[in-house]
Amino acid sequence: MVHNINKRLIILVFSFFLIFNIASSGGHFDIWDGVEAFLVTESMVLKHSAKLYPDLPSIKTLSFNIRYVVWFLKSSEDKKLYNYETIPLEPVYSVRSLFLSAIAVPFYYLATISSISLVAVVGLFVNSLLISLTSLVIFCFSFEVYRSNKIAVVLSLIFGLCSFVWAYNTTLWPQPLQTLCLIASIYFIYLSLHRHSSFICHYTRVNRKDNNHDTYNNAKRDSIKGIYFAGLGGLFLGLSVFAHPSSLILIPGFVAYSIFSMRRNSRELISFVTVLAIILFLIGLVNYSRFGSFAEFGYFYYGTLSAHGGWIGLWGLLASPGAGLIFYFPIVILLPIAFRYFYRENKGLFLLFSYFLIVTWLFAGTLYFGGRQGDRAWGGGAEAWGPRYLVPVLPFITVVLGTLFLHMRKGLILKLAIIISLCGAGFYVNLLGKLIWYGLDYSLYLQTHAPTITTTTSPYDPMTWNPSYSPIVLHAKALMDNYASYLQPTIYHSFLWNTYGLAPCSYDIYLFCKFGIIPVLFLSAAIAVLAIFIIMELRTRSPQKKEQV
Repeated sequence: MVHNINKRLIILVFSFFLIFNIASSGGHFDIWDGVEAFLVTESMVLKHSAKLYPDLPSIKTLSFNIRYVVWFLKSSEDKKLYNYETIPLEPVYSVRSLFLSAIAVPFYYLATISSISLVAVVGLFVNSLLISLTSLVIFCFSFEVYRSNKIAVVLSLIFGLCSFVWAYNTTLWPQPLQTLCLIASIYFIYLSLHRHSSFICHYTRVNRKDNNHDTYNNAKRDSIKGIYFAGLGGLFLGLSVFAHPSSLILIPGFVAYSIFSMRRNSRELISFVTVLAIILFLIGLVNYSRFGSFAEFGYFYYGTLSAHGGWIGLWGLLASPGAGLIFYFPIVILLPIAFRYFYRENKGLFLLFSYFLIVTWLFAGTLYFGGRQGDRAWGGGAEAWGPRYLVPVLPFITVVLGTLFLHMRKGLILKLAIIISLCGAGFYVNLLGKLIWYGLDYSLYLQTHAPTITTTTSPYDPMTWNPSYSPIVLHAKALMDNYASYLQPTIYHSFLWNTYGLAPCSYDIYLFCKFGIIPVLFLSAAIAVLAIFIIMELRTRSPQKKEQV
């Protein structure tokens, strides 16, 4: 006996998050990774090439010199230095994700056909779509694990509304795509191991006459589905490397989990490993064609172990006021309790998720590139909102938190109050990251409000460790002072054109800044209606209908 997955609820959940993300998006992207990804998209469309061309229309229109976009490594013995000034203005390969740029191609065409701003369409829709799909996969995965539509909906809301992934719908950074691929991979692996899951049981009904031939055919089709889902797991795991090469460190954990879990289903294991190996081989070929090496993704020194020389980030990723996980995703403080319950429920997933969290934390927390922002490399750069490199772990943390809702009989009101309070705090903190573009030049803000800070070695040091100058606090002050309205981005240097978001508009929301309050109110009403339909659907489906397999 299994629960049926609610297909109507799937559509409602996805629509809710997609409209929510589009309504709150800034319609632009980060000055480095985002701009590069966009320019590669433009090259794919206009030049039919993955190289960056110096004569791209957007480079000319935006007065964006290509030498500021491409990080080219000097061919000297000092492998730590980039050469910004002597890059020849000729087609070159960027280190950015080709996968993300390829996904943006249809939206580029959409903008061209509709004569709408290219930057606006790509900025509004690409990462908004990816984050919405991730929220949907969390819903589906959580349902498979906990067999509860209510828990699945709540967990998807925690991820989409109360974590710092929300702020990344405006960046065109690759982390949302990497996150989607990783959670989709484990979701399909999980489905392949649970062949009687609600997702596939619609075709496995036992014939009422108990016909042995029909029963055999059903079992055969069930086995084929298991092989198919295992292959999808390998496909998405490989694509996560295409999205960002840091996924390579996670593959051993996935492979170990699959070998242990599929040891009695050799065909599913072969499907998973074969598809993964094919994708990794194709990635190697792409790397060779771009950088002359199967293992080189274009980061050179920054992709080696030598770039992991610091330890302060291990503490900073967790508890620093400027980039600590507990401040940008407060409900994570309940993770130890949730992991204790999760271990009892599913030891295999517990070990995989633990490996995922620990390895990602160690990898990101030890990053050190040197220079004035060296101690912030582990946080994803000075322009990152929260710990950027921990975005891929958010879905896994969220799924684990679902166990809290299974153990709430005692002290129900108190436990609910704690969870709601932490989620509310997460929503408030990340709302600040949405209303003010976090690419804002904080050194300029600090010159006005705390001039003594700019005399330090790096203006980002106090923003990381001093609670008074945390981006969370600065964003709140900037909103109260209406700081963005005083900025005039056109007077700044050309390559900083994207640093100020939609300033001098007070709030970094594209629809509001370009079309006023009416479209925002319209989409808000649509979001409210979808929320009502979701609640109604949860009520009509409780208790869950069961289907015999």
